[in-house]
Amino acid sequence: MPFEITTKALRADQLPTRKADIASAAQELIDEVHTSWKKGKCYQYKLQHNPTLDAGPVSVQTYSTTRAGEYWLSRVSEHRLEPAVYERLVKELNGSVRDGDGWTLPDRSARSRREIDYIEVLSRVDVAQTLESGWVLVNLEYELGKPLTTREFNEWVYVLEPSRGAQRERSSVVSVVADAPLHDSVAHTPAVYASVEQLDYDYETQKLIWTMATTSDAGGNVPKWIQNTMIAKTVSKDVGYCFEWLAKNMEAEK
Repeated sequence: MPFEITTKALRADQLPTRKADIASAAQELIDEVHTSWKKGKCYQYKLQHNPTLDAGPVSVQTYSTTRAGEYWLSRVSEHRLEPAVYERLVKELNGSVRDGDGWTLPDRSARSRREIDYIEVLSRVDVAQTLESGWVLVNLEYELGKPLTTREFNEWVYVLEPSRGAQRERSSVVSVVADAPLHDSVAHTPAVYASVEQLDYDYETQKLIWTMATTSDAGGNVPKWIQNTMIAKTVSKDVGYCFEWLAKNMEAEK
């Protein structure tokens, strides 16, 4: 059966091992966002530290759909970036590092370890296992604000390093739910999350299309319909927050 990205919890032996199958499922989802998902609210964020070539606020357009009975939310933003800034963004969001004309992925867990630096509500990341196939098992804790308890997620993460055509390249990160025990099943609330995040860059125009699509359930007593109304703003904020963090780090390194 084709690999499907859903919130179904998967054991290690249930994961696809062929890179082509994972890439196909990820690209199918991203293509759907750009062709058939319902357009939602567009969020604007003014950056104090802006690493892009764009003036004015960052615009983040949201989209949504129901897929296999699950509510999915996507954010799409377009930016102009110098190649050096784009390559630094790939390093942070994907874990891949430029090596001559190609890319290397020295540590498949690097992307997951880095997330805590630019995701505001992420409080802990534990990399538990790396499979020979390339999947990485991570345990994450999110603080969504009182009175909500800590949300704990187990995820399998697979990095697709940049694949380049004549002038354009794409890289993606796929996350699915892992069938694994919680660190604290008493104090924490179990939650689930699946996503595909893609960076699509054109070297000639220096244009980046940054797309993320996700489905999730924060669990607990928060009704799903309330979660669905909140998630668009939550995920759209990540774009501005990440760019601010990236710009400040690059400025500090000069």
